[in-house]
Parts: sequence; structure tokens; C-alpha cells
Amino acid sequence: MHALRFETEPGFYVTADAWGDPANPPVLLLHGGGQTRHSWGDTARWLADAGWYAIALDARGHGDSDWSPEGHYTIDYLASDLRAVIAQLDQKPALVGASMGGMTALIAEGERPTNTESICTAIVLVDIAPVRNKKASSGFLRL
Repeated sequence: MHALRFETEPGFYVTADAWGDPANPPVLLLHGGGQTRHSWGDTARWLADAGWYAIALDARGHGDSDWSPEGHYTIDYLASDLRAVIAQLDQKPALVGASMGGMTALIAEGERPTNTESICTAIVLVDIAPVRNKKASSGFLRL
């Protein structure tokens, strides 16, 4: 494992840990709210053993990443950071996001500029659904 830092805005950095060979296909691991990159430790090692270059990223304001002096922590800023990290990689990554990280992946990919290619090879959502099921959450199901 080795540490990485990515500049996502001038003078603003997010921190990551990486496992495996940087020449292998990358997979970015995005943690949930209130978590850090360390929540992906075992998963990252297993992915590296399976031939991936696994990068567990601390979101802004989490772990060892910078805190925004302006309080910029909305999903748009998280998605912008993710796009900036991906732009610094040699290959498009697969994205694995838990909760907040999953939403970040969805927004970063889904709201990228029109007529631009995909930022990733895949998105895997952990503990997140792209659409809330109102019937299921109401306590009963109408037939």
C-alpha cells in the first residue's frame, strides 16, 4: 500500500491509499458519509490480489483530505473532485461507491458535460439505490 494525493482544485488536495500495480486496471473505492478510505482496506487488498489497481479515496473533509474553508461539501463538489482525480489517472477506472460515495459516482458520471465520453468503465453501488421506492418505504404495498 502507498499513499497518494490528488489536487482537485488549485491548492486543494484529497488523499488516497493505493494497492497493486499502477499498470493494472484501476478501481476507485469511494466511502460513505462519516467514513474514510480506511473502510475499504481489506476490499482494496483483495482487489489488488485479483489484478486491479485499487485506490481508496478520502472525500473532501474526511480522513486526511483537505477541509474546504468555504464549506463546500455538496454533492457537486464531491463529483467535481472525483472527476479531477479520474483526470489524473492513466486509465478510466471502475467506480465502487458506498452510500455518499455511490451518489458521488452517479452524479459525476450522470452530470458530466454533454457530448463527453464516460468517466469510468463501471459503477458499482453499495448501500444505495438510484431511485427511492415510495411504495416500499410507506410500510405497505398496494396491489
